[in-house]
Amino acid sequence: MFDTAQYRRKEVEIQRIDSIMRMLPPDAQQVLEAGCRDGYITLKLAEKYQAVTALDLNLPSITHPRVACVQGDITSLAFADKSFDLVICTEVLEHIPPLMLETACAELLRVTRRYLFIGVPFRQDLRVHATRCLHCGSINPTTGHVNSFDLQRLMSLFGNMHFTKTEYPGRGVYKTNRLSYAIYKHYGFPYGSYEQEEPCIHCGKHLEKPRLSLPARITCLFAKGLETIQNKTGPSESPVWIHILWDITVQDSLKCQ
Repeated sequence: MFDTAQYRRKEVEIQRIDSIMRMLPPDAQQVLEAGCRDGYITLKLAEKYQAVTALDLNLPSITHPRVACVQGDITSLAFADKSFDLVICTEVLEHIPPLMLETACAELLRVTRRYLFIGVPFRQDLRVHATRCLHCGSINPTTGHVNSFDLQRLMSLFGNMHFTKTEYPGRGVYKTNRLSYAIYKHYGFPYGSYEQEEPCIHCGKHLEKPRLSLPARITCLFAKGLETIQNKTGPSESPVWIHILWDITVQDSLKCQ
C-alpha cells in the first residue's frame, strides 16, 4: 500500500514542494490547481492566495474556506477563457495519454489570464520500475507515466513561449539498461512500483507483484546488480523534476512590439 505521508517526508519531495512555492507569483488571486490529488499542495496554495479551485478526475475532498472543489478533466476544462490569474499543474502531464497531451496543454493555456506553472519529471527513463499487470498482461510504466519531458519538449507544447522562471529540483540517478530491462520484462518486472496508487493504465485493475521461482529471482538479482553498477559508475546525478513559470502577459506584449 502506498504510504503518502512517508513519501511527503522524502528529501526530493520536500525539494519539489519548496521549489513550487518559491517560484509561484505573489500577485495572483484566482488560482486553479489542475490535478490536486490529495490536496497537499492545495492547502499550501490556500495560505497564499484568496481563492483556489481544486480540480481532479474524482471530486476532491478538501475542506478549506478558500478552496472550491471541482471534478473535471484537464483535456476539456469547463471554464471560460482567461478564468484564472494563475493555473498550476504539477505531476499530471506525464499521465496524460500522448494523443491528448497537446489538447491538455492548450486547455491549461486557455483558462489562464496571466500565469501558468507546470511541473513534471525531468528526462524520466520510463523503463525504470515498470510493472506488468497480472490481469491483462500489459506493461505499465512506473506510476502510470506515459510521457517524458525536457525543457525543449515542454516549450514546444506551450507554443515555445519564453519562460519567466525555471528550476530543476531534486537530484538522483534513475536509469536502467537494455539487458536489465529485457530480463525484468521476461520475468514480469519483479522490481516494479507495485505499491503505487495508480492501477493498470490498460484495464484499471490493481497491480500485483509477480511471484518468482528461485532461479528467476537469482537472474533478476543479476539484472539489478547491472543496473546498480550502471547508476553508480555512469553519468552524475541529474535533476528529478523540471518546473516552469510563464507570464502570458509578457508574451502578449512581445507580440505587439
